[in-house]
Amino acid sequence: MADDDSTKDGQWTSRNRSILELGGLVVLCLVAHGRIIDGGFHYDDLHSIVDNPHIRSLSLVPTLFTDPGTFSGLDFGGMFRPLIMLSYSLTFAVSGLEPMAFLLTNLLLHVGVVVLGFIVFCHVWHDRRPAIVAAALFAVHPINVETVAYVSSRSESFCGLFMLAAFLAHLKIRESAWPCALILLFALMCKSIAIVLVPLLWIHDGMFVRDTWQERGRRLWPLGLVVVGYLWVVSGLLSTAVLDAPVRPLTVQLMTQVKALVYYAHLLTIPWGLSVEHQFSLGSGEDLAVWLSLIALFSSGVVILRCSGPKTRWWLLWSGLILLPTLIVPLNVLVNEHRLYLVSLGLTILLASLVLTSRVVIRGASTLALLVLILLSFQRTATWADSTRLWQDALDRGPLMPRPHLFVGDAHFVAGQHGLALERYAAALTVNPRQLSAADQLVLHNNRGATLLAMGAFDEAGQAFEQALRIDPTYGPALESLQGIRALQKSSTGAETAAASRRAGLASLVAGDVHAAIQHLSHSVGIENDTGTWMALAGAHERLEQWAEAARIYQMLSTSNQASERALERLAAIESKSIEYRRASGGGTK
Repeated sequence: MADDDSTKDGQWTSRNRSILELGGLVVLCLVAHGRIIDGGFHYDDLHSIVDNPHIRSLSLVPTLFTDPGTFSGLDFGGMFRPLIMLSYSLTFAVSGLEPMAFLLTNLLLHVGVVVLGFIVFCHVWHDRRPAIVAAALFAVHPINVETVAYVSSRSESFCGLFMLAAFLAHLKIRESAWPCALILLFALMCKSIAIVLVPLLWIHDGMFVRDTWQERGRRLWPLGLVVVGYLWVVSGLLSTAVLDAPVRPLTVQLMTQVKALVYYAHLLTIPWGLSVEHQFSLGSGEDLAVWLSLIALFSSGVVILRCSGPKTRWWLLWSGLILLPTLIVPLNVLVNEHRLYLVSLGLTILLASLVLTSRVVIRGASTLALLVLILLSFQRTATWADSTRLWQDALDRGPLMPRPHLFVGDAHFVAGQHGLALERYAAALTVNPRQLSAADQLVLHNNRGATLLAMGAFDEAGQAFEQALRIDPTYGPALESLQGIRALQKSSTGAETAAASRRAGLASLVAGDVHAAIQHLSHSVGIENDTGTWMALAGAHERLEQWAEAARIYQMLSTSNQASERALERLAAIESKSIEYRRASGGGTK
């Protein structure tokens, strides 16, 4: 009886420890990343989510699994990531275009990857100490803030969740590979980097199970079948990206990414100076940094092979193979932080091993380092929570990259600072043209046109919209604006133009593109002083929480007989919100 009691006590203690460990990891995730749910949409989110009609009806879900073009609201840049698009569609069905719901999903995915990573580490190491240290470091590492804060990068965490689950299934269900193969299929439908799991499992079984090639082939062939089927489905996209229309030649790509590997090592070990757009240059044979990077990579590889154990080497191999697809396939952005999300899993295992085999002094320093990482992540989430701050920070750190100029220009446009917006747009076009994607150029020319239109420079605005339409002839905002300009040039009264701009603005509101709606409605009231259009414009400003501008319009309309009652109601509602906010913030102003 006493033995039974002691066994039960041991099980209870083990269960309590597991609950505390998992609970601690969740708390670390929330402390480091929790306030990101107050953020918004950024960069690719605009065309993949905000302006993407394919995610706005659950009846369109089947097309997400058959048409790579549903990845975006644009007519180019398709990708086959159906599970990611399905997650967008389901979130939109529940909450519409509320950024908090999308960001909360990202946060929960990160928590899931951290917890599952801890379980996998425990199973591999048979020791909870390195597992909990590695999972804690991964949970709070600042390099992973982008994956949580940037909705479009949930492909990394979603793919990572399925890759870890497939690895765990491979370890636990030895009699059949089909569960692992099915989970691998889910991972591939999130991001193509999951393809590296097959060679990783092959190498893992060779190092630790020590079976023959034939035995590994018989066990892993279902995974190979899934990979072959996936490559057949995406063969057209791969052919375009690698052979038919690559962003850059393969030799330039390889030399650039050799430098990037060393740069990534720096970001992972010293996560200081993080940015949404790192200032980075293309590699070439004359670039000394390329050759120094090759020497550094070779030397580091020799040291790691000689000094580390097999488990540590395998996790470092995990990190290397995760980066292999982006090493070979030319992508528009040279380096970015969310590519390191799954790479950091391997790094944290290495760090955990070093910490636990070191002296007490080093362990204490490691605890301090964990606190520093938490503070850096907490600080970084504040930057990501505000789009203007995010891109101004990127511009300060990387003035030679065009996208920060573009997005800072957008912030000036929204603030009504049209001259400053045009300066940033001009810089974006000239500072480093090779780094501008087709989507960037499309948005850049359209937004230049919108700024010039707001300034009354109709001819120059028309030329900018025409440049945008040369990139994508179906781009709605540019088409509608250009039609409005042409109607204005043909009409002596401008009434036709005002009506066309009003219709375009209302259509944009229905579609959820509030910035475009403000652009069109402002154009309309600038031509014809129509009360209904003013009300729609004020409502659009409210949707963007631009309370001061909305209140100004309602105050102006309060003297109009047609809209005075409704305008006064909305003005009172805005003032009520302002009072509530001041009370909640202790008397401050928003």
